[in-house]
Amino acid sequence: MERPLSDTDLVVATPERVSFDFQIAGLGTRAIAQIIDLLIVALVEVAVVFFGVAAGTVTNSGTVMGLVLIVFSFLNVFGYFWVSESLWSGQTVGKKAFRLRAVGDRGEPLTFMQAGIRNIVRIVDFLPYGYGVGMIVLFANGKGKRLGDIAAGTLVVKDSDHVRLWQLAGGSRQVLPPAPPPPPTGPPEGAGETAAPPPPPPPPPPPGMRVSFPTSPYKPASAAELTLRRLDPDLRRFVTSYARRRHQLALDLRVQLAGTVQTSLRAAMPDVFTQQGPLATLDYLADLEGQ
Repeated sequence: MERPLSDTDLVVATPERVSFDFQIAGLGTRAIAQIIDLLIVALVEVAVVFFGVAAGTVTNSGTVMGLVLIVFSFLNVFGYFWVSESLWSGQTVGKKAFRLRAVGDRGEPLTFMQAGIRNIVRIVDFLPYGYGVGMIVLFANGKGKRLGDIAAGTLVVKDSDHVRLWQLAGGSRQVLPPAPPPPPTGPPEGAGETAAPPPPPPPPPPPGMRVSFPTSPYKPASAAELTLRRLDPDLRRFVTSYARRRHQLALDLRVQLAGTVQTSLRAAMPDVFTQQGPLATLDYLADLEGQ
């Protein structure tokens, strides 16, 4: 049975047959995150005003003060959102606080150009006051997009730190056939009291006699297998599916997959994770799986 999807879910599939399930961020959460970002911008703007007044006082020129206020205010208002979303993969301080992220329409990471377009068009979204145009467009298109998102081809989703197993092609848990019923242990029906008793067990060997046991057909577990056995079962299945398809996945998709399970990777291999990061840790476990 397929997993039911709500009206705010977005499912995208990549050419590598990997699907991602995103939940579109609601208006309330986005509004609170936006308030946090605007408070930060306002605090920086206060510093810009003081700097502009100081520059005008030192130069004794109102023109210099006006230029400083215009230029640095523009850089503050648009540079904060643009630079934050570009460097933090679609997140600002407010979005990080509420686990929101701006991504492309296909779920791909936000590009530098997309971050710039969606924030420049923010001027129109803000008209006439308090994101009036943006809220009307957001409700009208039914996809949680304001004008900036439509122009840049982006949307804001709730961030997730894990990938479900069903999202990897062929990664779903196999359904094993039912086990055969155990053989009957009692006497057959109708035998009554005429059934023969079971044979007695063989006598133990005499004291001092060396007993040789047959050689086990099973090899001892390797160091790689012992490491994999200590993994969380869900992470082990994820690593197995990833190892089979790693050569088919692009680098940016592998980075995104490693980021979604970084909490489990850090707990499983803390030393490798600290020294080399989530992708190297996931590749290390995939190499162990292939041994």
